[in-house]
Amino acid sequence: MWPIYVINLDREPARLASMAAQLDGLGLGWQRVAARDRLREDMAAAALAFGAQPGAGPFPATPGDFCCSLTHRDIWQRTASDEAPGAVILEDDARLSPAFTDFMALDVTAVMTRHRLGALKLEYWPGPQRSRRFPLGRRLGQVGAATLYRLRSSFYGTCGYAITRAGARAVLARWPAMAMPVDHFLFSRRAGRGFGLLRPGFLNPAPVLHDAGRWGSDIRGERPGTAAKALAERSQDAGLRVEIMLTATRQVEMRFAGD
Repeated sequence: MWPIYVINLDREPARLASMAAQLDGLGLGWQRVAARDRLREDMAAAALAFGAQPGAGPFPATPGDFCCSLTHRDIWQRTASDEAPGAVILEDDARLSPAFTDFMALDVTAVMTRHRLGALKLEYWPGPQRSRRFPLGRRLGQVGAATLYRLRSSFYGTCGYAITRAGARAVLARWPAMAMPVDHFLFSRRAGRGFGLLRPGFLNPAPVLHDAGRWGSDIRGERPGTAAKALAERSQDAGLRVEIMLTATRQVEMRFAGD
C-alpha cells in the first residue's frame, strides 16, 4: 500500500483531529507532514525557492500559495527518494468516503503504470466553478466502482491526489522551481508543466471531498488575473472544442463517492 501523507498546519489541530478520526476509522496508516506556514515562513526565502514573487507571472501566487505549494514539493522530494512506488497526498480539509479505502486496497502501481499516469486526482470540489465540476476526460476503464479518465482539461485543486515516484522525480528534475501554485503546476493544461509530463488522470465518483465549506481556506487573497491568462484560456477553449469533436474526450459530471 502506498504511504498516505496528510498536510497540516501546526496551528490547525482541529483539522488534524478530523483527518486522524477518518483515516484511523478506515483502518489506514498515515503520516502527518507539517505544512509551511505563511505566518512563520521566511517569505523572501520562500519566494526564492518558489521561483516567483507574490502576484507575479501568468499564474500569480499569494504567500499562502507559496507555502502550500512548497509543502507539496517537500513531499515529492521524499517520494522521489523513497522505496515506495508512489504516495497519496491529502490536505487537511479532506472528507473521505468509504471508497477511499477501496482505492487504497487496489494495486495503484499497476493501475497507473498500465495507463501511463504519473498523477491521479482523487477529489470532488463542491464549489461553483464549472471547470472543477465538469472536467473533460477520456475514459480509460473501470477501477473498482469508479471510472478512470485521462484528464483533458484544467482541473484545479490538490486536496487529494496520488503521484508516482517516477512522476515526482520527473517534475523535480524538469522544474526545480515551481513558479506557480501547486494545482496549476500539476493539473493546468494551459500551464503545460505537470499536465503534459505526468499525463494526469482522475476518478469519478471521487473518493475524496474537498470540504472547504466546513474548513475554509488559509490561502489569503485572490489570485489576480492577467490579460495574458484570459487570452490563453480562450485559446485553450477553442482547442478543447476541436478535441471533443475529433476524439473520445467528453465532459464528465463529477460526483463524490460518499454522502
